[in-house]
Amino acid sequence: MPKSSIVIDLGFGDAGKGVTTDFLASQQPEESLVVRFSGGHQVGHTVTTENLEHTFSNFGSGTLQGVPTYYSEHTTLFPPAILQEGRFLKAYSPRLYFHPLAMISTIYDIAYNRALEKQQNHGSCGLGFGATIARNREEVYFYANDLRYKWVIEQRLNSIKNYYEAKLSQQPQTVQTYYENELKNYNEAFFIESCLEMQSFYTIAKLAELANSFQHFIFEGSQGILLDTQHGFYPHTTWSSTTSKNAIQLIEKELNDTQISIYYVTRCYQTRHGNGPMSDMPNVTLINNENEANVTNEFQGEFRTKALDPELLNYALSCDAIHHQQLPITKKLMITCLDQLPDFSVANLLQEISVSFLEIYGSYGPSSKTIQVINSTN
Repeated sequence: MPKSSIVIDLGFGDAGKGVTTDFLASQQPEESLVVRFSGGHQVGHTVTTENLEHTFSNFGSGTLQGVPTYYSEHTTLFPPAILQEGRFLKAYSPRLYFHPLAMISTIYDIAYNRALEKQQNHGSCGLGFGATIARNREEVYFYANDLRYKWVIEQRLNSIKNYYEAKLSQQPQTVQTYYENELKNYNEAFFIESCLEMQSFYTIAKLAELANSFQHFIFEGSQGILLDTQHGFYPHTTWSSTTSKNAIQLIEKELNDTQISIYYVTRCYQTRHGNGPMSDMPNVTLINNENEANVTNEFQGEFRTKALDPELLNYALSCDAIHHQQLPITKKLMITCLDQLPDFSVANLLQEISVSFLEIYGSYGPSSKTIQVINSTN
């Protein structure tokens, strides 16, 4: 029977979804498909091998294993970045599948996002993800299905440009000026060329059309439950469902009979990259973290760390359970970065967690090869 593995971050993001996805993809790469069901081009999932450390934004974290990636209708795409990353990964023969209604981001979305973020300081990464979702909700569309038609692309861009000009007229002059400055180096012709040139990397398809071609569907989540549009803490939330909600809906609608496992991921300490509250826990002293992929960002700010809070983990688990309470799902826990906090006690943590896990894994380095089974009830 085919199986579905859903990778979910229990925190504010950056827990290790990339290394977990790479680990799962390595088990049967020829029969696997990574499915992106939330977020989009704004993610940064780092995978480390003996030859390469790469932060994936536009391709799934199974790409170095030769596993293709599917983007659902809940996600966003930014063509110039896809083209650039695809060329960088050319040796791995990267492959993408797009749902025809996957949403396309443009530099207009990015510029508007950045202009507002400078005023609001919500903790956005400044890549236009939320602006793209908001625009589509207002029925100013640009879809993956449009990417093959130059004239259609030109009309979409013109509509989006007019849409933001109307919105900017209601914003302070500082926002308008920042937006205009962001666009000074924008070459619309380059964007259109990127849309057309990246056709070698992708195929338009619905997930149901791929159901019989793969045996393992790895649903790679984005960000974390504590940033979820429903369960996070406004205004420091994302415009996406970061629980298993979308993945469960896709599985039930398009994959039929499949065994479902959820891999809940957390570092052994609390992290947050972006503005917003953190649980009031003690600071931590880390080792082996010299190559941390999360660095200070103009829009997100500093990468912050504190001790892990079991109460927040229980909250996140309870939020996710809302979306699959009646389904037979196997739950597993992945604790990452255990080499960075040697005094961390897995046993003590499990005593405070309200959910029972079939298996508990731990990673002891940046590579998925360092992942070990800590505990199993099999």
